[in-house]
Amino acid sequence: MISSPWQARDGLRAYQGKIDLRGIQDPDFGMTKLNGEWEFHWLQEPGVGIENHSNEFIGIPGAWTNESKNHPAYPKFGYATYRLKVFLPEVWKKKILSVTLGAVASAYRVKINGETVGECGTPGFDADSTIPRIEPRDFLFFADKDEIQIEIFVSNYASTMPGVLLPISIGPSDSAGVSRAITLFFDIFSFSSLLIMGIYHIFQYLYLRSSVSPLYFGMYSLVICLRTSLINSKILMLFFPQIPWTWINKINHLTLSVGVPFFLLFFSSVFAPYVSRKLINAGVVFSILFSIVTLFGDMEFNNRNISIYHYFILVTICYLFYTILKIDFDKERNYTYILYGSGILFIAVLVDLFYARVLQTGSIQTSHYALVFFVFLQSLLLASERSRKFAETRELALNLRTSNLELFEMKEQLVQKIEDRTRVLNDNIVQINRELEIAQNVQRKILTPLDRTISGIRFYYEYKPLEKVGGDFLDISEILPGKVRVVIADAVGHGVQASLMTMALKTEYEELKNLENPAQILKELNFRFLKKFDSLESIFPCMIGDINIQKEEFTYASAGHPDQILQLPGEFPSLIHKTGPILGLFESLEIVSKTIAFPTGSRLLLFSDGLIENRMKDSLNTKQYNMELITKTLHEGRERGLNELIQEIIKIEELTRGENPRYDDITVIAVESYSSKKV
Repeated sequence: MISSPWQARDGLRAYQGKIDLRGIQDPDFGMTKLNGEWEFHWLQEPGVGIENHSNEFIGIPGAWTNESKNHPAYPKFGYATYRLKVFLPEVWKKKILSVTLGAVASAYRVKINGETVGECGTPGFDADSTIPRIEPRDFLFFADKDEIQIEIFVSNYASTMPGVLLPISIGPSDSAGVSRAITLFFDIFSFSSLLIMGIYHIFQYLYLRSSVSPLYFGMYSLVICLRTSLINSKILMLFFPQIPWTWINKINHLTLSVGVPFFLLFFSSVFAPYVSRKLINAGVVFSILFSIVTLFGDMEFNNRNISIYHYFILVTICYLFYTILKIDFDKERNYTYILYGSGILFIAVLVDLFYARVLQTGSIQTSHYALVFFVFLQSLLLASERSRKFAETRELALNLRTSNLELFEMKEQLVQKIEDRTRVLNDNIVQINRELEIAQNVQRKILTPLDRTISGIRFYYEYKPLEKVGGDFLDISEILPGKVRVVIADAVGHGVQASLMTMALKTEYEELKNLENPAQILKELNFRFLKKFDSLESIFPCMIGDINIQKEEFTYASAGHPDQILQLPGEFPSLIHKTGPILGLFESLEIVSKTIAFPTGSRLLLFSDGLIENRMKDSLNTKQYNMELITKTLHEGRERGLNELIQEIIKIEELTRGENPRYDDITVIAVESYSSKKV
């Protein structure tokens, strides 16, 4: 093994289904790619029988349709099992490791040492039993052995590039999280930059109307902005996992065929004398027709025919390069930035096409990063234009010097008016503060009084709005003898508007309070808010739970609310997960109620997201860290009173936030069941 070609000194590459990572001595080495030769078993699923199957080897990353000296080209539709034996380094033992997979077409299941650790989509043995889904995933496992065997069962009946298309990595779970966060940061940065610049250019056109090129560039930026959310980290799937893969795949193809005509129109509007209007119009018409066909085509049809559009893009880039060579750079000096940006963008697109069509493997797509750089160059052009106009303005200022005396008199009059209006504004501010204090008192009164007595239940809560009024709402009531209903909601935002939403929520909830099922109440709340308050565009997570004291059960439904915490007697606290999406977005929601045991002595901790989230750079890690500290505090404080326990939990938020200001309302509710039987 020490002298084998798959050991660490040979670039950490797999050879004949094995890779040796024991040469890693640094615990902070990070993620290691498992590229190289994996065992490949065509039309075989993981199991005992696979050992009797002849071994073939295939290179990863790469589609299994690629032919090599080690294996033939396999059909694009079918299923197979990849296997790799990994010898782990000593510094990774007894740690939680992560196996990270990128693009795997088009559904797969991962096993480590014969144990299933997760899947993406639903792999099957035919098209009917396979549900495709392609997105990056991290699979965690505990490294309790010197070596592991990774088995990946992949089935594909949709993609024209099947198999493992991006490198597979292994390493400590914290390194995987950092790696994922970095990729996510760059994708969100690109998404945000393109979104902001797209909106900016569209509004620039709407206000100035001097040229149509900002409109085309803004639309192109927004289309690529949407495409950015579908590739690499797949932001859209991260925030909306319920969207079917067929829709994601179709939108991905449409952003490609819709974005190109906008860029052609932008390029032709800036360099109109150098381009053929007929060719540009032909390209736009072809793209529109292709988009229509894609819109109504199924996934297999679109995946098969997207290569046609790839070749069209290649021809288009060649034509635009030819056009750039004809441009008079001395005459078009102001647009040099656009020419440089176009060249870089074309190169990035060609690189993506090279990986997709020639190498037939995945890659971190770079075209949207190039477009961000293009947007930066476009901003330099805008700065250049503004500088030129500033010079013209200064020249005009010299001609207007004779009117300075008159302007000075007008300024004095204006100062006097400002002082008068400032006094009026100060009076108004005092009045507004009085009204806010009244609103604060009113909002406090709609909350459940702390001295309310409910047989069999003890509760305590802390409500800390960011401003004088806030957007959190809570209610604890005995709706039937022996049945206590707990509600917590968080209107997005804070301040006056959010507080008004809580008033509306209180009104609507009181009408629905006596409905039997928590999920039914959430669905009705969502319907009413969309019907009555859709113009406010307000969304809010909400959780409703019923404590049945006699049956010792807790029935709840959570719509987009953060994970809450349940502590059963003598057990370590566990998490209560959401059962549906956030309210206020869609009229039709899938929300279900769940029932769990809630014996005497159980404790329930409910809170808004302001308790665990902040605006620090590592907010994701901070959120997880806060949850761990809160859970630990709840476990260690099982003998403490609810008031003291909540104060300790609020201190956790203050300590992790440090000197940073709080940016959201905080609500914490602690509920405990006790035996009300008299001895």
